[in-house]
Amino acid sequence: MGHASQTTLLRVAAFLVDALSMAIVLVLPASIASYAIAWIGGSSKVQVVWFVAALIMMIGILIRDGYRGRSPGKNLLGLRIVTPRGDGCGWGRSIVRNLPLILFPWTLVEVFLVVIGKARSGDRIAKTTVTEE
Repeated sequence: MGHASQTTLLRVAAFLVDALSMAIVLVLPASIASYAIAWIGGSSKVQVVWFVAALIMMIGILIRDGYRGRSPGKNLLGLRIVTPRGDGCGWGRSIVRNLPLILFPWTLVEVFLVVIGKARSGDRIAKTTVTEE
């Protein structure tokens, strides 16, 4: 395997920034809520808290590139998702291109494609490209 291109490394880094920031934003409140619920004796509701957190995380993954084609991680690292006309990826395309990421085990295929420097199947379906700005 040759060395990864700068864009590939930035894509991986941007994904990690997005995943970590979403995890912090969701896991911290979910942890506090589930401890509080368990403490007051509502342990049967703890799984509801985590189900809701997982649902919000999935929605976050789906729509993360919808704002001008930049997720927080991509914005930080100078990447942008563009349409064939060069416009920023909108909400609809963001959902289409990120859908394969929440369909396990297809997630692994998507990760492999990024690591080897190829377009993700989500990008092919949504007709989007990741560019450096």
